[in-house]
Parts: sequence; C-alpha cells; structure tokens
Amino acid sequence: MKQIFNIFAFTFRDAIRKKPFIISTIIILSLIFILCVSVFIANIVYDGNLINNSDVGNIKNRTCYYIDDENLINDGMAALESEYTDTLFVKKTAADIEDLRVLVSDDSKSTIVYITKADENPNISIIYKDFMATSQTLTQAVEILNRKYITNVMIEKGVDSEIIDFSQSVTASNVEIAGSMDLTGYALGLVLTMLIFFAVYYYGYGVASSIANEKASRVMETLLVSAKPSRILFGKCLGMGVVGLSQFLLILLFSAFCYNVFIPDNFLLFGMPLSLENFTFSSALLIVLYFLLGYALYAMMNAVCGALVSKIEDLNSAMMPVMLISMASFYVGYFVSISGDDGIISKIAMYVPFSAPFIVPFKILNSDATAPDVLISIVLLLATITLVSFVSVKIYSASVMHYGKRLKIKEAYKTKVN
Repeated sequence: MKQIFNIFAFTFRDAIRKKPFIISTIIILSLIFILCVSVFIANIVYDGNLINNSDVGNIKNRTCYYIDDENLINDGMAALESEYTDTLFVKKTAADIEDLRVLVSDDSKSTIVYITKADENPNISIIYKDFMATSQTLTQAVEILNRKYITNVMIEKGVDSEIIDFSQSVTASNVEIAGSMDLTGYALGLVLTMLIFFAVYYYGYGVASSIANEKASRVMETLLVSAKPSRILFGKCLGMGVVGLSQFLLILLFSAFCYNVFIPDNFLLFGMPLSLENFTFSSALLIVLYFLLGYALYAMMNAVCGALVSKIEDLNSAMMPVMLISMASFYVGYFVSISGDDGIISKIAMYVPFSAPFIVPFKILNSDATAPDVLISIVLLLATITLVSFVSVKIYSASVMHYGKRLKIKEAYKTKVN
C-alpha cells in the first residue's frame, strides 16, 4: 500500500505543476465566469435598471420598411404598429425594394414587409438579413396581416361585427410536459457529457504519456527498484485520477457558485426558466462516480499503451485502438442523448461499460434512468474494470521493461512475469 501511495503522490505532484493542467483550468473557469457575468449584465440592461419598462414603447429599436402599393391590406401597417411598439415603420414603394434589400442585408435590426398580389389575394413577403435575425424582428407579422386582411374582407361583405370578432378569437391553450426533462437538464447533461469525455480522454492520455516518458528516460528502472509493476500501474492511475477529479469538482463547484451569484431567479433561456431541481446531491454523487469509473476503465487501457512503446513518438499509434473506442463510445452516448431516444439503442448504450460514462449522467439529470438501469450499469462497469485491470496488470508488468521493437499485446500477455 505504501508503494502505491508513493507513486500516487509523485504522479499527483508532477501533474498539477504542469502548464497544461494550470492553463486548461484557468481557461475553463474563465469561460464559465464570463458566460455567467454576461447573462447578469444582459439581464440588468434588459429588465430595467438602464431602461425603464414604462418607456420601452417609446424607444424604437428596430426599423420595418412597409410596401403595399396596391393597398391590398387596408390599415395593415397600423395593425403592425399597434403590435410592435419598439419598431419604427416606414412606408416605401416597390421601386425602393432593391435598395432596401441591400440596406437590410447589412442590418440585422431592419426588416422589409413586401405585399404583392397573387391570385386575387395578398402575398406577404418578410425579408430579413439572415436566419439569426428572425428572433429579433417581426416573426408574427404574417399572422397579424393575415388576420387584418380577413377582417377587412368580412367587413366588405357585411358580416356582423360579433361574428368577425369571434372568428379572430383564439382558444385558450397550454403545453404541459409529462416527463421531467427540461432545458436546463438537457443543456447541463450535454455539457457534463462532453466534460466527462474531455477529462477521461485527457487524463487517460496523461497516464500513458507519463509511463512512456519515464520508460524512455529510464526513470522507470529506478521506480521498479522500489515498487512492483502492478503498484506503479495503480499508483499512476490513482494519481492522475485524483488530479482529474479535483479539476472536475472545481469546475462543478465554481459553476454552481457563479450560477447562484450571477444568474437571476427569473432568467429565461429560449423562453424557458433555468432550473437545477434535478441536480441534487445524490445525482451529483452518481455523476462523480461515473466519472471515476469511466476514467478507471480507460486509464488502465491507456497505461498499457504507454508501457508497450519504447519511444514517445510511438505513443499515439499505440493508443489508437483505445482512442477509437473512447471516441466511438462518446459519440454514441452524445447522439443518443441529443436525440432524446429512450429505446433499445439507449438501453444498450447505458449497459455497455465503454459508453455508459458518457450517457448515464445525462439520463440521471433528466430522470430518464431508473434505479435498476443505473445499478446494472454500475455493476457491469465494475466487472469490466476488474477484468481490464487484471489483463492490464499482466501486460503492463511484462512490457514495462521491454525496449526495442514494440511488443505486441498478445506476446506481452503470454509473457511470464516473476
């Protein structure tokens, strides 16, 4: 046990002092801080500390150029003006359309409403700069103008005003979500999926790189004098694992801090409130557990890759099989998550040990994972880690002192270790 601890302490101290660890941590925390502060500032500007809500109607933030040369929709521009109080409406003619197109192509806050005749009925064209501008401009203009046109026609035909009003009424409606997935759980689940993959991949590579460097520089020979190969393997995996866990927890805690300090309680994202109701203490523990299990599984395989090479230049080619497995497993978990699929493919991905760490945390945050599913997944992960560890220790012990031509896994496994 002392040998494992010594290797662990050496690996941990070496990893946290390296620039990649320090720089990556600073960059991630800075991005989280900037994002949360940006939301905070935007909320202040929009909600009234800088603009009084009672004055919003008097401020023209956008411009709409209205063209209806044949007056096909009588009082159409007035109908739009009553709905969009923050928009300045300017009446133009069809002769101006090309110049207006050029103007709108450079201004996301300008819009053209162009009404022409098609088969005795109006044809309404809405012209924006690009698809990104649609959420900021007159997205409901067609519906408003259509209602106004129908009202005008019914008045011309002498239809009773009560019937007209009834035809324009809208029935009450609401949308309810029977499941527990919300926008916050969905977004946070995807972020955690990518974060876990980054951590598993990065720190798994760190294990392989550390072993390959020590083997190439002959430091490994010194370590083997004071510790058995299996102790070195477990100590290095444990050391890098604690480094990864420390960074992972720091990111989670800093994100929670920024969320509580900067994100307002009533903040809406795409019209939906942010909520961390599903991010409970038990779900956080399970997510950390899956991170540790996923790391342990891939770290053991990466350690073998580092021990198989004699030169650091050969490390990437030796790690290629593990990299392909990890990337394929991540993409399976990621695409199953974003698709919202809960069928047979999702079940298989949850149970397969290589992909489980990349999909189960998402399922946990969105309450799509039942207790039996999580239990089976964890048991299969533990069983696979045990099996992989047994094979990895045998291959690692046989290959860690092998120099020259790269040892094949089959040959290393058959090698007898004293």
